[in-house]
Amino acid sequence: MIQEKKMSLAMRAVFASGMLVGASAVMHNAVAQEAAPVRIEQVQVTGTRITTPGTTSTSPISSVNSEEIRASQPVAVEEFFKSLPAAVPAIGAGVNNGSGGGATIDLRGLGPNRSLVMINGRRLVPFNLSGAVDTNSIPLALLNRVDLLTGGASVSYGADAVAGVVNFNLKRNFTGLDVSTSYGGTTGDRDGKRKRTDLTMGASLDEGRGNVVLSIGKTSADPVTQGSRPYGVTSLSSVTGRPTGSSTTVPSGFAVSQGPGGTGTLSGNWQIDPASGRLVQPLVQYNTNPLNYYATGLERTQATSLANYRVNDHADVYAELFYTTSKVGSTLAETGTFGNVFNVPIGNPYIPAAARQQICERRGITAANCVPGNATMVPMTVNRRFVELGPRLNNFDNKSLQYTLGVKGDVAFDWTYDANWTRGSADQTQTRQNWGSLSKVTQALNALNTTTCVNTANNCVPLNVFGAAGSITPAQLGFINSSALLLQNVKQDVASVNFSGSLGSTFVSPFASEPITMAIGAEQRKVTAGTQSDAASQIQAEVLGTGAPTPDSSGSFRMREYYTEAQVPLIRNLPFVRELNGELGYRRTEFSVAGAEKSYGSWKGGGDWSPVKSLRFRASVQKATRAPNVNELFQPLITGLSNVAVDPCQLALINQGQANTAGTLSNLCRLTGVPVSEIGSLPAPSSGQINNLTGGNPALGPEEAKTKTLGFVWEPVAKLAISVDYYSIKLEKAIASLSTTDILDRCYQTQFNPSLAFNDSCAAIGRNPANGTFNGAGSSGVATPLSNSSRQSTSGYDLNVNYKLGASQINLDPKFGMFDLGFALTQVQSFKLGERDCLGYYSVACNSINGSTAPVYKRKFNQRLTWNVGDFALGYNWRYLSSTDVEPGSGTYLPEFSHIKAHSYVDLSGVWNFSKNLRFNVSVNNAANKKPPIVGANVSTTAMDSGNTFPSAYDAIGRYVTFGANLKF
Repeated sequence: MIQEKKMSLAMRAVFASGMLVGASAVMHNAVAQEAAPVRIEQVQVTGTRITTPGTTSTSPISSVNSEEIRASQPVAVEEFFKSLPAAVPAIGAGVNNGSGGGATIDLRGLGPNRSLVMINGRRLVPFNLSGAVDTNSIPLALLNRVDLLTGGASVSYGADAVAGVVNFNLKRNFTGLDVSTSYGGTTGDRDGKRKRTDLTMGASLDEGRGNVVLSIGKTSADPVTQGSRPYGVTSLSSVTGRPTGSSTTVPSGFAVSQGPGGTGTLSGNWQIDPASGRLVQPLVQYNTNPLNYYATGLERTQATSLANYRVNDHADVYAELFYTTSKVGSTLAETGTFGNVFNVPIGNPYIPAAARQQICERRGITAANCVPGNATMVPMTVNRRFVELGPRLNNFDNKSLQYTLGVKGDVAFDWTYDANWTRGSADQTQTRQNWGSLSKVTQALNALNTTTCVNTANNCVPLNVFGAAGSITPAQLGFINSSALLLQNVKQDVASVNFSGSLGSTFVSPFASEPITMAIGAEQRKVTAGTQSDAASQIQAEVLGTGAPTPDSSGSFRMREYYTEAQVPLIRNLPFVRELNGELGYRRTEFSVAGAEKSYGSWKGGGDWSPVKSLRFRASVQKATRAPNVNELFQPLITGLSNVAVDPCQLALINQGQANTAGTLSNLCRLTGVPVSEIGSLPAPSSGQINNLTGGNPALGPEEAKTKTLGFVWEPVAKLAISVDYYSIKLEKAIASLSTTDILDRCYQTQFNPSLAFNDSCAAIGRNPANGTFNGAGSSGVATPLSNSSRQSTSGYDLNVNYKLGASQINLDPKFGMFDLGFALTQVQSFKLGERDCLGYYSVACNSINGSTAPVYKRKFNQRLTWNVGDFALGYNWRYLSSTDVEPGSGTYLPEFSHIKAHSYVDLSGVWNFSKNLRFNVSVNNAANKKPPIVGANVSTTAMDSGNTFPSAYDAIGRYVTFGANLKF
């Protein structure tokens, strides 16, 4: 770490001094000097390591240029990327409960860990143990172009490039000064304010032999709460459409198990009535929505430096430095006891007399013992929301540093080389505030008077959970409150060397005059990652309201890889064959983890054929691979959270009369942990959440994917380009687990378990023995272990059209300028996760397996038009999402929540080039102020379904206007 800091400081000093030298050179050399000799530069094409001029890729590549990105004036990469047709929203500003503090991207819905994110053709360090890249570390101010490559690219780039590659290409050899700033907010509620300012400086060195660039940026974005929107202020049940929420409520909810000699009159969930002191029904659930975010906030500072210097034709030295700090905050409804079972003495002084009598009857406690001060213990499920404490805060402080040192140049003949070393580190500090301590609540409830606890350690203050909101005193809160600290670190080292050139005139097809071009290289990558947390965070449920403990964990893996690629000109200038080329490639990988080594290969084959100059057909077949990440290998078994709207054993779905009758659901529920006394009154899952037991598997092997692409590019007239491509990705040995829905269905549904016998799926179900629920520390939850036994696949078509035409071409006066049209469409034909068809559907199962936060739409497109006239540019962008439905068989939901009609959004933009140095921008996103579709609170995962809608997939905050300015020198 110390060496890394020294290296970082040294590099910053070098770049800073280089900047001063460059600036000085610009100021004192106003008259141009003799230019350096012109040299043909290497060409870097996304999808291949061959850098010979004229290289093309047989894999489909679509690009988004900087002007398209600037049109909407985003403050983060994830913001514009998720709207691209080939992308499916992952974790970003639209995820509150489930945010990991970063912003990730997902191609084709196969998961962020199967989409390789690169910058200038090199890997970025992941920010978490799942191997995902936080795109908040990518400098928007320097973006020149974003390339999206469909299908596997493991031969060129190694593991993770299964669904495709996203390559962020930065501006090169920038000179001058560029200052950009933007400010925006919603028009209706005037919230969600965002500010972004970037300063970029660049200068040439030594008469053009080198260049140095420094870019510094500051971004801030305010959060938007669900309570600020009428459609989000109240949580709605996806099943009934009525208000719903959490069983952890205020006044408290209670469930008391039947004791020997006790009565059955208090079965199920009851709520204390502070006025009468009695336990009453029904329990009124707590509305958790208002404090949650539709859009999380962001505070980010970035510093990027790029430098290069050509010593001679054989040595062009370059360096890159990326440094980012970001703060992301999420907030949740107030903490509480969350269905945990506590031993409370019947003589607890805060139990009202009427409620004490009810509890004594339920437990069979004698009248002599049913008095204040009696120490007879009563196990009771307590659901008290600590509204007096305020919201739970979750703050993520992220720091990432990545630097690259490299040298490239000529070797001999037309061969070139590129050798570089990249080191990256990502550190995260997560702070949880106002969450509370389970052990302290347990201690504080064990009291026989109002001033002292039975266990007086730590100055315990007895806790009153039997009163109305506001009955918990500051002293009581001070004792039970607790914050938590969690640390995460990822380090990545990548060393690579690549040689590229041709085989000369000796190895040439008899029908083509051009030589075979090749790339040969080697790469080594080592990833080390780990988590550390305070003692409380490592204990199941000790930090109240946490989805899972975070025991300390760490692990590392190393990959050594060797690859070769070749592009073979086969035919030139024959009838109907203007060009015919072949492409081949192979990569050998040695994967080492925990002392064990595995070797495997990836390959590709493809070609392109141009019958005429304006038409080019292309096709490729690849075997891609993905090695398991640190989390998949080493994560300890922990109980977190999943979702289900209806417990198969809840309420009147079962009855005590059949509890011991084989072949009945009631009997199976008893066998899987529902106490007989609770059968018929088992409550529904609190907030639609259940416990879920997950963990890593060190025996995991690499995934294997077969990808196919077939398409064409047609340029019928000047400045018109049309491309159509078919893609198919079939993933075998996929690292995944069954969803909790799968486990529950295979146990409780007669479709999968006709005899309703206790089977292997039932054995994976761990209910709370005290009350039979899936909530509380006593429930291990539904176990969903990782394995290489899954399959996933998707296929479809991409259509891209770009056309630039002058006004004169449509019979208008040339003074009316030029029109720039673009159309990008993805038509998905199939999308399967295991045996589950998830195309066009949303559900817990479809959206939990790969962690997506939106459905995979059958059809998604963007259509844009920009009119450039004089110093002005006006444009619009039409975003379309096809209709989608709840997954058949995933549950019975309200009909209006079971279908989402097709949605269209229109964004507007305008540019005024006031002078050659000054430019003004305005953008209006969701110009029609379209409201999001409403689906209720528990039709999908918590990360996806929030505030009664899908905030990552649909615009949940309304019309947004941004004003910006750009000054250049």
